[in-house]
Amino acid sequence: MAAAAQNDDEMISTINITPLVDIFLVLLIIFMITSSVIDQREIVINVPKAANAGQEAPKASGLMLDKANRYYLDGEPLDTANVAARLRKAVSLNKDHQVLIAADEELPYRSVVGAIDLIRGAGITKYALKVVRPKS
Repeated sequence: MAAAAQNDDEMISTINITPLVDIFLVLLIIFMITSSVIDQREIVINVPKAANAGQEAPKASGLMLDKANRYYLDGEPLDTANVAARLRKAVSLNKDHQVLIAADEELPYRSVVGAIDLIRGAGITKYALKVVRPKS
């Protein structure tokens, strides 16, 4: 036997910590899984693909439109009035300010034209449409 024989009258002075370690490992796994699910904060849009798209976008503000025609300027949800106000402020600081437009491919064409009209109304003359190169 590996352990010494004990009398029934002696007090047990050892503690088995294996179940405690098992509980902590299970809790750690649960926290790791839930934190990865909670941390996902992205706006889901399907950007159309273009065969002749450039490799790198210029440094600019990003204007995104999702399926529900909601506006996001640099990742922050805003209404059209606030988008226009922020773009006007950006143009006042830098007259060559650019905007990169990313719209969901299922969004009606008039919505994208409305976004371009909003951008031009704010005084921005340089803008581009974001597309994704198809994987070959």
